[in-house]
Amino acid sequence: MKKVSFFLSMLAGFLIFLSRPKKVLAPITQQHQGLYPGTEIEIEAGDLLFSPIGKSESKYVGHVGILDTNHKVTHSVPSGLIQDSVENYCKKFGSITIYAPRRPEHGLKAASYLKNLYNKFPKADYKVFSSLAYSEGKQYCTKIVWLSYKKGAGINLGSLPDYAKAVHPRFIRDLSFLYKKGAIN
Repeated sequence: MKKVSFFLSMLAGFLIFLSRPKKVLAPITQQHQGLYPGTEIEIEAGDLLFSPIGKSESKYVGHVGILDTNHKVTHSVPSGLIQDSVENYCKKFGSITIYAPRRPEHGLKAASYLKNLYNKFPKADYKVFSSLAYSEGKQYCTKIVWLSYKKGAGINLGSLPDYAKAVHPRFIRDLSFLYKKGAIN
């Protein structure tokens, strides 16, 4: 009798284990096309999306992408310039901090220049040691953002010299022209 009761207890415990709710991670989804996923933060041309480290295309410490006028994030990876939806970019990169231009017209001008840059050099060589203002066909993430603001809006993010090379994204978080808009975790 003890064996049967033990067996029934074990069976009941196993059935309870199988029927309990499972933990599931909710995917990051974009409920409203004009907002960043999971936030009430509005997506605007010229926004900069900074991440401390990349998950897939970019294996480097520190990454930045810039929003174009069609709400696509353009960024540079070893295979060239790519454009991602905001939702896909958020899936690829860790916690993201969003910076926006203090004057929206600067963001629009930078995004306009970005569009031309992307159309002209979609397969740009990935060269971290290329000068910021020269050789637009050689890119890395910080450089495309810096160039877009410098040549598109006339703003030198970080007051960097044109010949600077291998600039980490944190050096273009220029609070004279940008403000921290929010974060996505």
